[in-house]
Amino acid sequence: MTGVERRAERVAAAAEDQELAPPPPALEVLRAYLAAQSSAFLGQLPRLREGKPEASHRIRVACRRARSMLRTYKPVLEADWCDELAAQIAEFTDVIAPERDVEVVRERLLKALDALAEESGSGASSAGVLRARTLLDRMLQREYATAHEVTLAALAGPKFHALADRLALAPQTLPAGDGAAEPADAVLYPLVVQSFAQVERRVAALPDPRKQNARSAFADDATDELWHRLRIAAKRARYAAEVCVPVAGQPATDFAVCMERITEDLGTQQDATVASAVLLRAARTPRIAAPTGFVLGRLLGDARAGILRARLAFPNLWTDAADPAHRAWLGK
Repeated sequence: MTGVERRAERVAAAAEDQELAPPPPALEVLRAYLAAQSSAFLGQLPRLREGKPEASHRIRVACRRARSMLRTYKPVLEADWCDELAAQIAEFTDVIAPERDVEVVRERLLKALDALAEESGSGASSAGVLRARTLLDRMLQREYATAHEVTLAALAGPKFHALADRLALAPQTLPAGDGAAEPADAVLYPLVVQSFAQVERRVAALPDPRKQNARSAFADDATDELWHRLRIAAKRARYAAEVCVPVAGQPATDFAVCMERITEDLGTQQDATVASAVLLRAARTPRIAAPTGFVLGRLLGDARAGILRARLAFPNLWTDAADPAHRAWLGK
């Protein structure tokens, strides 16, 4: 069961009641969603300070949801207020992002190296695997320690305390704009439609991976950023639908799940892209031994090949996610 589905269960009873009752005002729905993200953010702060696993990820997710809500639904709120809080959130997440990124890439690369070690056995190539593992582990441990220190410094700074105070109060102080008092379905659904239209535009802008040359497929791919932008747009559409679950119920959940499948697939690609960059940095280590370089090159090739396979398979995934039936609840 996905996170979206679990959240849908918690609001199912309320959604059934709302089938007979008029939809709540848009502002009420937005405040409830922002309150959930504020609670998630504040609840994870002690764990983040202690360096607990997943704390950074969970805080980033709460921040992404809050910021996405502010941006998507800004037309029915006070624009300047939304922009200011969204900018504060973005500044904070930019600071804590490297810590989580290092966690993910380290786990991915060490797992791949363990698989190579089993494949290599006790032969000469196993020495290259061991050296590559030592090199990457030390490099990423240093980067994690640096990133965690930066996170702790941010948590002790005045900007963070201002953000935490503001997020704590944001659900109660969220300012209404034009249409905020109108029924949620009439005001919020068109903005979900707009967010999905942005996903469609991002998909249309993607290059055909079948036309990619070998050099770009196994090096730093200039199209990675286009796929990353698509992932961001799909997350925004997913979160926009999540906001509407208390109003629309299961149809909004189903659409959010479709977008989640897209973002998870693109997230795997993004993780491989980050891993590729780490491997390239490691390969530039002065006086690196040939067996170590060979292993790093193989890992890089595997990562880029995985990205290419995912991109070749993406059209089928997108065809299902873009089925208009998933958006019938929006009137489109």
